[in-house]
Amino acid sequence: MDASSGDPGLSAPRDEPQGGLTEAGTPLNKRDETCFPAEQRNLFGDLDMVAGPGGTLHRFDYRTNGEITRDARNAIKGKNTWILWGEGNDVFWNWVQQHGYGLTDFLVLVDSRNRGIRFAKFGLMNQPGMKAQTDRAKRLLGLYIDQADGERIKLQQPADDIDPDTRALAARPPFGKHCRAFDPWDEDQYAKVLAQLPDDGLDSNVYGYPSGIVGLRLMPNPDFFGKTEAAEKARDYWKTRIEDAPGDPYYSDISVNADPELVRPFRVSMSCGFCHIAPHPLNPPSDAEQPEWSNLSTTIGDQYWNPVSTFGNLKKPDSFLYHFLASQQPGTIDTSLVSTDHINNANTIIPVFDVPARLDRALLNPPEEQSSDNLLVPQIEDQPAGINPRHTPRVLLDGSDSVGIFGALSRVYLNIGAYSEQWKQVQNSIVGFTPQRPFAVATALKNSVFWRTADKYRIPYLAAFFTYVSSSDSQSITRPMHLADTPIGKPIVEAELADAAQGRRVFVENCAICHSSKQPAGFTLEFSRDWSSKDAADGSKLTLPMDFAEWEDFKKSDRYVEYVEQIATLAGHAIDPRQDPFLRDNYLSTDIRVPITLVATNSARAVGTNAMRGQVWDNFSSETYKSLPAVGEVPFFNPFSGAPTDAWGNNDAYAPPGGGPGYYRPASLISLWATAPFLHNNTLGEYTGDPSIAARLKAFDDGMDKILWNAKRATSTFHLPGDLRGRMALADGDRGFIYRTDRPTWIDFPARFIRPLLEGVIGPFWTSVLTTYLWWGLAIGAAVLAFLGRPRHAGFVFAVLAVLGAAALRASRIDTVYPLLWLAPAAAVLIAALLWFAASHKRWTGRVSFALFAVASLVASLQATAFIDGRKGDLRIGPFPTGTPVSLVMNMNPAAPVGDVLEAAFGLTRGLLRIRKDSLGDGPAWDAFRAEAAGPLMRVSKCPDFVLDRGHWFAETLPDEDKRKLKAFLKTL
Repeated sequence: MDASSGDPGLSAPRDEPQGGLTEAGTPLNKRDETCFPAEQRNLFGDLDMVAGPGGTLHRFDYRTNGEITRDARNAIKGKNTWILWGEGNDVFWNWVQQHGYGLTDFLVLVDSRNRGIRFAKFGLMNQPGMKAQTDRAKRLLGLYIDQADGERIKLQQPADDIDPDTRALAARPPFGKHCRAFDPWDEDQYAKVLAQLPDDGLDSNVYGYPSGIVGLRLMPNPDFFGKTEAAEKARDYWKTRIEDAPGDPYYSDISVNADPELVRPFRVSMSCGFCHIAPHPLNPPSDAEQPEWSNLSTTIGDQYWNPVSTFGNLKKPDSFLYHFLASQQPGTIDTSLVSTDHINNANTIIPVFDVPARLDRALLNPPEEQSSDNLLVPQIEDQPAGINPRHTPRVLLDGSDSVGIFGALSRVYLNIGAYSEQWKQVQNSIVGFTPQRPFAVATALKNSVFWRTADKYRIPYLAAFFTYVSSSDSQSITRPMHLADTPIGKPIVEAELADAAQGRRVFVENCAICHSSKQPAGFTLEFSRDWSSKDAADGSKLTLPMDFAEWEDFKKSDRYVEYVEQIATLAGHAIDPRQDPFLRDNYLSTDIRVPITLVATNSARAVGTNAMRGQVWDNFSSETYKSLPAVGEVPFFNPFSGAPTDAWGNNDAYAPPGGGPGYYRPASLISLWATAPFLHNNTLGEYTGDPSIAARLKAFDDGMDKILWNAKRATSTFHLPGDLRGRMALADGDRGFIYRTDRPTWIDFPARFIRPLLEGVIGPFWTSVLTTYLWWGLAIGAAVLAFLGRPRHAGFVFAVLAVLGAAALRASRIDTVYPLLWLAPAAAVLIAALLWFAASHKRWTGRVSFALFAVASLVASLQATAFIDGRKGDLRIGPFPTGTPVSLVMNMNPAAPVGDVLEAAFGLTRGLLRIRKDSLGDGPAWDAFRAEAAGPLMRVSKCPDFVLDRGHWFAETLPDEDKRKLKAFLKTL
């Protein structure tokens, strides 16, 4: 059955251009797809410099015989889309700013006073041609926004950007008269505000205004500037709270920037470039805070992007949620951060390399069956359109994107907020703890102008950008970036050429089975625990073991020896890896899903569940993916079991579900020298925070040594933040990097978000039950009994309360922390006895008892309502002790058996209460929490695998000399 069958998703709200209203009800002008034309001018020609003969860098050449063809123009439009286009997601990020539980605010993030430290602190790229504005007297509506650095802000169009039809410079797309988003409250005043914003020459109706950070653009907020009474109140409230307030409370006071009533003047649009544009490995800036466009690459992926300072910029280090984001390393992002799968499972912001070769490999891998929902997503891999099954590359590291590269790009925009009107309906954004529903492509096509614009134009343009091959050198913009093409790297590569040539042989014999897109004809991989009994003469089909423990035995098998002979023949010989036909147009990955039990790295990303049947990404994963078998038991290190570990540091195992989870596709090894730290979560190798070539090589050396020599992981003196080994005794037994909190922390939410938080999980009705209906019902019942009841009836109520109280104490075992709590049910028993026996003839005692019940119920209702409405202050759950593994708490599975979930909640509560009761410090606090909470939380963990830097031990048995030569070869890729 297709995911959309019986799904009410088609009734999801229309997006703003189609519906003509904001979520807050501000009227908008309706617009269609023609209102969002792609910028066609080659304004970012200096971005993505490519190496020519001898390593000389030059612009990518889009010309053929001196002209820019239609395909080349589409590629330029795709590049501009990648850098600029948010697909209307400013609607979603505005919701996050205003209603996102006080986690992040992008208007705070773009604070111009941070321009000098944006790369160092946030890993973000300053837009060239702009400068800081730090003068409080020059704030715009109370905001510090980067300003133009004279005419340098204007994006420059090269003289050869000629339209062959007009024989003139390609022009900016015309602005449609019916395409204005909304009518402002006052044309002159609105124009004055817009005149103060920086202008880089783009169509502000489509792309807004530059924020000063590449990938983030400012869009005027109709709920602030609109012609409505609510917008007028919003402007007045903003002026009082921000513009006229002493100091700058918007940037420093959580009660101000986490106020859900505070409507911002600007919404922030996010493009793909926000995460993917970074310093160019071949041409890094001398000062990362002041890059030129030529110092940046759109395809390398931002290895320096900092999750906690970007997506948690309103949180402080004493917040557990701060450490949740801090546990995700620079250059990674949890793609299920908003559509949470209840697993802390960040993955690398991947570089986009050699897409044409990747598509070639996809056509050789087995095609995948698609549902009718999947087929609503266009594809570029196969012809004719609509063919089923489809050939598809893998984009996400777990191989779940499996409807084609078109669908993968569409899902990326969904995941950064496109058509959030439906996205928010099918999940409880950010918080989770409710069942997901599929985001329905059919609904998006019906109700979203932005989605249709992407389908018709923007995604095809992106595909053209990544696949267009320049006629001048027959390579795409996603070509490899070779160390030998740098002044620093060239002599290093030349000095190691002999070793690299020998290392090439080691690579072909040991690594190419996963890390080469060029394979013997008919190459197919299967995985089985019965691999040794498979027919050795089955063509080019290889059956690999499911488990890493059997890898060395497999390599000794006749079938693998035969494969090595075949791949060696295909690879041939090359003295200089820089002139190697086998490496040219080689994606250096098979893109085939491999069981996590064989890869043996941290399994958190592999067992993500968002693409399973019925989950939020259902429409973007194939039927083949949804039918994948379970991988069986995954070994891992359990820090709480006390059991001895095996040779690889594991002492426990868990079994992920079938139906998709449990696999990784091999990473490409292209430009490996430039992309350390390694593994899917960037945890293996030293993080330098420095984009220089020397620093990249330092990170490569450290990371590659740890890949090739497992022992170097344990003996390394470099420890990432959150790795407490050697710093605290509680972590000394960890068999790898487990991110632990380095101080006492609280799960905290600002007071005004307590009601939305609870309503998001249990719904408005049950929230009202807990705050009003229950207590008023009890109060009314008690009031009636005050007139009709007898003392024995009151005694029965007290007896019931005693039983319920005793049951709650024993079930939760909170009495083991506070034994005196037994006085409450004991007192209730005593009162019941008195009412039954000593006062049974005194009717007034029953009336007084029920009257007190009624009053207590009303008081409880008032207190509960005050708490839920935030009148009792912020919500702070804790303290979680120093040394708490973040994933122990964040991986709690709400769909686990109810009894286990309750025991986990009770255990967590007991642990926190023990710490608070005895005011325990570091060490004893962790011991108390561990004793009460660790076991129950592990039983409900969706992924109990916490060691982040383990696995990929395939080179462990190679001779040291082979490892050294392999490393020299990998450096040349």
